Amino acid sequence: MPNTEIITKLLARHDTWRGQSQKPTQRSVSSGNDQIDLLLKGGWPTAALTELLVQRPGIGELSLLLPTIKDYCQNNHLSVWLDPPYQPYAPALAVAGIALQKVLIVQSKTQREWLWVAEQCIRNNALLLAWSDNKMPSYSDLRKLQLAAADSGHAAFLLSSNKGASENTLSASSPATLRLEVDSVGEKNLRLCVRKLRGVAPGEQLLIPRGKDLSSQTSLAKLPVNSIHPTIPISTDIPRLKTREQRLNA
Repeated sequence: MPNTEIITKLLARHDTWRGQSQKPTQRSVSSGNDQIDLLLKGGWPTAALTELLVQRPGIGELSLLLPTIKDYCQNNHLSVWLDPPYQPYAPALAVAGIALQKVLIVQSKTQREWLWVAEQCIRNNALLLAWSDNKMPSYSDLRKLQLAAADSGHAAFLLSSNKGASENTLSASSPATLRLEVDSVGEKNLRLCVRKLRGVAPGEQLLIPRGKDLSSQTSLAKLPVNSIHPTIPISTDIPRLKTREQRLNA
């Protein structure tokens, strides 16, 4: 006998197409910018993995995601930043209306750990921003993240640097629903170029004012560690533990 529960779940997925029915439409969430929404046919695709191929970290690419991060945090979702190259600038996030207590920064040690954290965040309804330059995920790794996003119904973002990358690398096959190249034009503008998105011709571009940088350009690996433990006063109302000598004499 067929498992009706599994079949029902499969048919309920937005990316499942039934014969003699209309093509499934890609759901999206507004980017907060009308021009970007128009370019992307509605905004950032949900239930999908989005790759941002950035010219170099810190050119203002995070400003593109601020409204989405704000919306997720306001709806009681955690925003997980996995392996960001620089320390996020908290005052700028606060000014953008993002609840800092909803932002979690995670530093992974291995590629396997990176993939596990990324997949678990997506499947547990967090908004994932993952940087992949130091981990180099494979096609099958990205496929896992794409499937996790499709199951959760949420957007997930993968940021990587395309500095020095060849045209073949940028046009390589990817399971991500959206691949968007981001580079700077002068000091005041960002150029967005669609590399992959259903219904949009590859190469379509958009020039927008450059947003504020949200990093202090300080590598997280180089941040000072406070090794001095503050003195914590012990309340006299709480009985202190006996020393070993006192316990032996008791």
